[in-house]
Amino acid sequence: MIALLDVLVSTGHDLSLARVLRSPLFGPGAGLDDAALLEIAARQRGGRQAWFDLLQTTPATAWTHAGLGDVGPCLRRWQHWVRTLPPHDALDAIYADGDVVARCMAAAPPHLRARVQTHLRALLEAALQFDGGRYATPYALVRAVRAGKLPAPAQPMPEGGAVRLLTVHGAKGLEAEKVLILDTDTPPQRAQTMSVLLDWPGEASAPRSFVFLASEKEERLPPSAREVYAREQGARAREELNMLYVALTRARAQLVFSAVQPHQQNPEGRSWWQRLSPVCARLEPEAIQAPSEGGDERGGTGRGVSAAQIGLSDIVLQVLPEVWFDPVPVSAPQAPEDTLAARLGSAMHRLLEWAALDAPDFSAAQMERAGAEQGLAPSQTGQAVTRAQRILQGEGAWAWRSTDVAWWANEVPVMIDGQVRRIDRLLRHRDGTWWVLDYKSASYAQAAAVTREQMLAQLRAYGDAVRLACPGQAVRIAFLDAQGRVDVVE
Repeated sequence: MIALLDVLVSTGHDLSLARVLRSPLFGPGAGLDDAALLEIAARQRGGRQAWFDLLQTTPATAWTHAGLGDVGPCLRRWQHWVRTLPPHDALDAIYADGDVVARCMAAAPPHLRARVQTHLRALLEAALQFDGGRYATPYALVRAVRAGKLPAPAQPMPEGGAVRLLTVHGAKGLEAEKVLILDTDTPPQRAQTMSVLLDWPGEASAPRSFVFLASEKEERLPPSAREVYAREQGARAREELNMLYVALTRARAQLVFSAVQPHQQNPEGRSWWQRLSPVCARLEPEAIQAPSEGGDERGGTGRGVSAAQIGLSDIVLQVLPEVWFDPVPVSAPQAPEDTLAARLGSAMHRLLEWAALDAPDFSAAQMERAGAEQGLAPSQTGQAVTRAQRILQGEGAWAWRSTDVAWWANEVPVMIDGQVRRIDRLLRHRDGTWWVLDYKSASYAQAAAVTREQMLAQLRAYGDAVRLACPGQAVRIAFLDAQGRVDVVE
């Protein structure tokens, strides 16, 4: 699935496409066979066209292998979703359209099917949670997965008496009938060395202090850092209690705590064992039989485990009562005219961001979603749609034609004067020229002189950023306004 996202974003990655074609997505079992891949490679020989493009341009009847005729339209449909929807929504649509989970599970050995299903579902979850759901793109998701920056999916708890070893962090979200928590009376953690102490409250726009500590030992703390260090210790203590709560809530029926005598005594009441022992009723376990003093049959000697070292406790967690209340009705504030204009412009930009190549218009779902995102009434949504349609179908319509565009992207981030800005549309014409396009609700030519200078300065900064990234290549910049006009500035 990562290879599929990769090729849908970067269509020149033939190796990724080969992996996709050999997967269960395009055929029973292992997918298309080697003969199909060899046929694509043979058609590519002598030309520079990527496999993805070959599958789009070659008629279905021209392929010798019967399965290749359906690949092009399927990839094109999936590419449209990847370019117009957030990564999670695009993957969800692909899963449903390609029956991905069922195909992959059917191709896997029986003992691996549960794991295959878990990993496929985990990819959907990762796409939803990646980067906090903000500014997520398929390309960034592919890079994060390949770099190992996303956590591995949690496997379901095994059944049938199997034992699974997990850290408390790894057990989040999982449950089992019986849970054994080991080593709950560990000695206190040693003072850290060469650490960083950062005092940055969530409500502050910048850190209040940033201190490098050679040691966290109390006698070596600088006086100016003692208060901040005390707050840090409090935060660590709260996190320790949070982890204890996670550990306590993993068991459905029985929870067992185990501990050994620490070589260094804990401060009173700090360890999990010390916290729970006073409030738990200990149940006497059955005596464990030790080997006889004469040793086992191999001639060795052994020591039995004292029953006093094992304790079972019943723990009852308090449940908060349900609280019902009537929500207070709040009337939606009426936005001033300038705020409405900004929301209309945002809806117009959003529609153009979703526009696919060779798409004559926007879908009804796209129109409805753009208006809903900005809180627009139906009539106001219609105004935004009209503006976007004029740009899509006006003098700059070539910017959405596959015959003219070799590569394109929307909302491209660039760093200008230390701030992240976004190019509305960046594309490369088939003649090799890069075009930086900026959408405007009002006409650039009819704007006031001061406004034109500001607009032009921003657009030129975008163009300079592209020239810096593509040295020696031609770069043009232009405005596309809501009347359908194109103002080529440079």
